[in-house]
Amino acid sequence: MKGVKLVVFCDRNCNVLAPFVSAPGNRNESPLLHDALPQVMRIDREARLDPRDTVVSLDGVYDCRANRKAIFNRGMVPNINPNPSGRKRIKRGRKALFDLAIFKERVRTIERVF
Repeated sequence: MKGVKLVVFCDRNCNVLAPFVSAPGNRNESPLLHDALPQVMRIDREARLDPRDTVVSLDGVYDCRANRKAIFNRGMVPNINPNPSGRKRIKRGRKALFDLAIFKERVRTIERVF
């Protein structure tokens, strides 16, 4: 086993907003979001920040209904790159919101953090 996977929440100024959630490099990242979101909410409460209407921009690996719902139920807006791999048909229902400009900014920000 090589490497470590990290889930990091940071703002546009490259400030890390929550502690890292890590896992072995061979584990899927998507379930790590469920461990990281409560930490973000706890830190927001302690710092008296209001996360409502905050855009949470994530990689395509987090593209699933459960992750979108977890973010939405906390009052935040999910901006997750659609990941069509493994799908035989187009997703049913409303099309998920995705803003490419916000996603590209996220990539640049995360690269600066690491």
